[in-house]
Amino acid sequence: MTYLDNASAAIPDKETAAFFAEALQKYGANQEAAHKEGYLLRKEISDAGITLSEVITGVPDWQVIWSSCATEAFHIFSHCIEKREKKILSSKLEHPALSAALKRISKNIQLLVPDARNGQFKLPDSPCCDIAACHLVQSETGIIQDSEKLFAATPGAIHFLDAVQAAGKIPIPCKNADIIAVSGNKFGAPGSAALLLSPRLQEADKFIAAAEKMRHQEYLTGRVLPAAILTCAFAAKKAAEQMKENYSRTIQLNRLLRAGAQKLNLSATIPEEYASPYILHLTARGYQGGVLVRLLSEEGILISSGSACASETRDPSPALTALGYKRNDAYAGLRISFGFQSTENDVKILLSSLEKVLKKY
Repeated sequence: MTYLDNASAAIPDKETAAFFAEALQKYGANQEAAHKEGYLLRKEISDAGITLSEVITGVPDWQVIWSSCATEAFHIFSHCIEKREKKILSSKLEHPALSAALKRISKNIQLLVPDARNGQFKLPDSPCCDIAACHLVQSETGIIQDSEKLFAATPGAIHFLDAVQAAGKIPIPCKNADIIAVSGNKFGAPGSAALLLSPRLQEADKFIAAAEKMRHQEYLTGRVLPAAILTCAFAAKKAAEQMKENYSRTIQLNRLLRAGAQKLNLSATIPEEYASPYILHLTARGYQGGVLVRLLSEEGILISSGSACASETRDPSPALTALGYKRNDAYAGLRISFGFQSTENDVKILLSSLEKVLKKY
């Protein structure tokens, strides 16, 4: 099997899987229990939060709210923001789970339009808002946004950064971010996600209290498995330590695939300089991306045609539509996403199989 769908879920390496297995045995108690083991677990989880804060932001004092997945983290964000009429500034390229969360906060949402050439946001003349929310790396096309530019243009707003596809892979700009969402599932942990709250966030204490109420009074969230939390921090630290090496290697894989795809008349949706090397989105005009994904799957190649959360929809890709693609072409996307274990041989196998299925289509 050639696995190139790491933006959906990155398969843990052997060391991380072994850490998780050991943690399941060692930390199997309930961290919310009143007994000694529960107390010790709460301390371990607190330390894991400090580790995650240091890895993601460079400092240990961001507060961490753990969740089971990124979608739940977005839900926590939408539920814990103080409810009053708010103006939200976001974009047409956000992950559907974040867009849904923002709609639960307010109907007054202004969506930024991306540049069709590179996917970069076009800021309005007066970007005044109460909440500015955007991705750092777009989940389907790999577009890297200048989030700091958006946040600097919206002083006084709460700045929410979706770093799910960025964490562990590229540096995360934190100067103006107030809340950062990450997911261990995207950098090689077997689960768990988190919201990181900046010490600058004035509403942090209220936010934390609301999250506690969600869990212990309203029962809107579940108890996150302690082993998953600890493994998320372990995997994040490991990814940070190897970030430069992994980034350099992945750039070479991305370039190799771009060159090979061009020979097959497949076009890269976003220029290299505007996208994360970990995600290469191709447009296969004249083909259905979903059909190609299934044909490649029969060859043992696992990629996707877009965001995994919207993989079964019959609608054209919202990201490609936002970039100005016509309806038929918006069905023609292929997302290849590299992981820390991806190899040059994986790319060669994919290109060989792509050539085969395009002829057979």
